[in-house]
Amino acid sequence: MSIFVRQDDVRRQNQFGVLMALRRRGGLSRTDISAVTGLSASTVTVITNRLMEQGALIAEGVGEVIGQRRGRPQVRLFPNPAHGTVAVIVLGLNTVQVTIADYAGGVIGSLFERTPTKTMNAEALNSAVISTVARLLAKHGADIGPLLRITVGVEGIVDADASTLLSSPATEASEIPLGSALEKEFGVDVEVYNESNMIAEALHWKAPDRYGSDFAAVLLSVGVGMGLYLHGKLFSGVRSSAVEFGHMCYEPDGALCRCGRRGCIEAYAGGYGIWRAAHGGDPSSVTEDDPTDAAMSDLAARARAADGPERKAFHAAGKAIGTGLSNLFTIFDPIPLVFAGPGVSMLDLMME
Repeated sequence: MSIFVRQDDVRRQNQFGVLMALRRRGGLSRTDISAVTGLSASTVTVITNRLMEQGALIAEGVGEVIGQRRGRPQVRLFPNPAHGTVAVIVLGLNTVQVTIADYAGGVIGSLFERTPTKTMNAEALNSAVISTVARLLAKHGADIGPLLRITVGVEGIVDADASTLLSSPATEASEIPLGSALEKEFGVDVEVYNESNMIAEALHWKAPDRYGSDFAAVLLSVGVGMGLYLHGKLFSGVRSSAVEFGHMCYEPDGALCRCGRRGCIEAYAGGYGIWRAAHGGDPSSVTEDDPTDAAMSDLAARARAADGPERKAFHAAGKAIGTGLSNLFTIFDPIPLVFAGPGVSMLDLMME
């Protein structure tokens, strides 16, 4: 069987490798870039010259003439912060947070707003997200480069290919064309992902040598999620975008989960589930608002101080997570685990 590789694809991949090396390691000389990426010196020169002409890269110091390195001192190259801006949206239950970063990865600004996402229809939710992005961009408009891309992270089931939010505990609406609405408004490419997948992707991108080709990132927050890397690739379903670890059944007909089903791991190990159990709440109901990080920290402090309902709630959370991981590892071989999110500060109460 013959395999055909288009030259344009090779060029794009090589350019991506150069930019990735610079983002991971900071300023590098062309010689360093060649050593890190394995690309030839001539290929690195062609790529970096093109990126400098486009304004995507800048050089430290002056004096080097593009394409005429012989006899001249090497310079370090950096992504140009002013070349462009990326917006990252995190959509949660009754919250929208937008952060914008420059082309070098530096955070420019962030805007956090509370809005009733739970009861909004698809059109209202799209409008609320667009409005938050627009206000933040307008606030920094004179000081930033052009918007190049928008990425959305959300708890729930996502069709990443169609940039559509299929369902989420954050809203009663479904089949929300969030990506297309943002693309129409801002005229840039938009990606919509499950938030746990984004965490796993970020860990793999930032430190591939540390995390390896196989690991699971377990998100401990108001909800419980998982991003799974297998054989160097992010695992996803045929249509949906993530491993719905938090919604694996832990106790049939058990406590109510925000997804509407009963007995999910998240119903016991998510922040709202721990809070509900610690306060003797009705397991058949879910509070409208999530406990704050500060409230959860106070709850954890009480659990550490005395053996009471708070400690029992955290122990129950640990049992739910542990049972879920045990079940998962009957399907996949055991792999390294990375715990992420605010719940990590309370992991000592669940670990046993």
